[in-house]
Amino acid sequence: MLEPPYPPPPGSPSPRPSAARDCPPAASGCLDVLLGLLLVVLEGLVCAAAVYCLAFARWDPGGQEPAGPPPMDWTPVLVFGGIAAAVCLIAAALIRAGLPRAGAIQILVALLLCAVTVLTGHEDYRRSHPAPASTPSDGPGRSGHQCLSGGDNHECLDSGG
Repeated sequence: MLEPPYPPPPGSPSPRPSAARDCPPAASGCLDVLLGLLLVVLEGLVCAAAVYCLAFARWDPGGQEPAGPPPMDWTPVLVFGGIAAAVCLIAAALIRAGLPRAGAIQILVALLLCAVTVLTGHEDYRRSHPAPASTPSDGPGRSGHQCLSGGDNHECLDSGG
């Protein structure tokens, strides 16, 4: 910024940069936190509506039970991930607007939503990919050890190996 060619008169306020004059004054700390909490309540309502819609989308009272494991459903992961991304954008806008406390609250909410997204995806993956059934060992009455010496099974059972 260029300095004026003459000094300011005594007692006049110091000149401020033009960018500082264009920005609105920041809200007080209490209003900043109140705005953050209000946004948390609104985001909670959005998440509750999403959970409600997703629960009814999966509910099939007259449907038949599928023969195998259900396929992976990416809808909850995408919905909660999208909500988390929107909350991140809101947090960035709040911080840029000079509301750091509301932005920090939004960042915490976004982290919580990211954790919910990962847990939802993990649970759906676990449900669609069940653990394989355990196979029985060599047979009933056996110790579960395989005879590697080339002898018969009775010899291996007696030797413990």
